[in-house]
Amino acid sequence: MLKAADLEVDEFVIRPMHPDRSHPSRHRVRLPSGKQIDVVYRDQQLAAAEVPPSVRVPDPLHVCFHCACELAYPLDWVEEGPRHWRIVLRCPECEARREGVFEQAVVEELDEQLDQATSALLSDLKQLTQANMEGEVEFFIRALDADLIVPSDF
Repeated sequence: MLKAADLEVDEFVIRPMHPDRSHPSRHRVRLPSGKQIDVVYRDQQLAAAEVPPSVRVPDPLHVCFHCACELAYPLDWVEEGPRHWRIVLRCPECEARREGVFEQAVVEELDEQLDQATSALLSDLKQLTQANMEGEVEFFIRALDADLIVPSDF
């Protein structure tokens, strides 16, 4: 029986490490995002005929389909049903735009990526603000020490 440990993940391509084994009726696959899915086959012969030797997992939405930049972000989105969203994505590197209808799970992964990127930007902003304020305070102290600031400056 094929187990998740028998799978090799190579750039979002999942393939059995032992191709000579027959396909099981059910096995669990861990995706590069860390999520796990159960693959269930209706019929052993049908499964072997329908499933290609390697299965391509779609690229995450924050990765540009054109240049592979990891900074793609949504310009617009609208709900397309209970579990689907129509999203327009833009890549800031190559200006490519992508529009499509995506499942809730994929959109939630994009939302997590956007939250992480926002946190990183806010952290950088805080550090830059702190460095700028320290520089301004030092400049003000030097001006006070040199008697360059007089009451009329206020």
